[in-house]
Amino acid sequence: MINETRLTLALEQVEKEHRLSGAVLVSQDGNVLFEQAYGFASRQLNVPNVLETKFHIASVTKMFIAMAALVLSEQGHISLQEKPGHYLPELAVLDQNITLHHLLSHTSGLQDIYDVPNVRLEMQKRKHEGGDLLSYLVKLPQVFRPGEGWSYSCTGYILMGYLLEQVTGLSFDELMKRYVLMPLGMTNTGLDRPRRINPGRATGYTMENGEIVHADTDRLSMFEEAPGELYSTVLDLKKWCDAMFACPLVSPQTLQLMFTHHAPIDPSGGKPWQYGYGWFLGSEFRMIGGGTEGFCSVIKQYPEQKASLIVLLNSDHMEAGPIVSAVEPLLLT
Repeated sequence: MINETRLTLALEQVEKEHRLSGAVLVSQDGNVLFEQAYGFASRQLNVPNVLETKFHIASVTKMFIAMAALVLSEQGHISLQEKPGHYLPELAVLDQNITLHHLLSHTSGLQDIYDVPNVRLEMQKRKHEGGDLLSYLVKLPQVFRPGEGWSYSCTGYILMGYLLEQVTGLSFDELMKRYVLMPLGMTNTGLDRPRRINPGRATGYTMENGEIVHADTDRLSMFEEAPGELYSTVLDLKKWCDAMFACPLVSPQTLQLMFTHHAPIDPSGGKPWQYGYGWFLGSEFRMIGGGTEGFCSVIKQYPEQKASLIVLLNSDHMEAGPIVSAVEPLLLT
């Protein structure tokens, strides 16, 4: 069992050195070993972060999209080996060798929308001219042939969101709630529209000329009709982490597809990893991270220890790395 006193002392030292703004939770076997909120949800109004504070979780959303796809696959509504155009006609223009599996495993070869130069300006122009996001995404370049490489592509997951909307007849927000969030009791997680009022949601901050200022919204956030990214709390994400061990949404065999080595990754300067569906997979852990203007989020699980680390920050000049480095040795001991 993890030593809770050592865990608390380690995180107190990180807070002393980095002045955190966000929330951290560590659990094992469903039990909370550490939970603490830091800094301010609103610096302007002097509102502190609490464990119930909602944070934009950016690309951590991908694991929820992957889970919704697995639920619908198990129910027979979709096949992961089928072509996207079979379910959504607008996707028929994609390379005919792309399957849903490729979209979920980042092996489609589709360019990442965030790699488009000056993407915020490009999206603002498209919005001003009355264009939509879907027709833009399907025209992005093919970087490599499907299945012949791995490259992180938010494009693939956004397209998957559109496809799941078509299959279910539900909005992205509603299908996430019906197939993933509500069954897990995640009542403080949902679709984040940064321009809308969401009581309890933290403001995102960044550093500019040595001063902490309000961060911009995500570069695609002007397309409110498109599948987007979620907000959540550390308490809700603990429910998700517990579900990755207890497996209440799908069968153990289907859940294992999330953690199957679908594609090799070689992080720059690091050890080789693999990618499943929505998760990066190491020899002793699985993880997913998300970063956007004003927010940083990380979930890291240690399957052998049945332990989870959840980090949500609302200031993008901070990194989760020091927290992970302080906690991980204690979880693996």
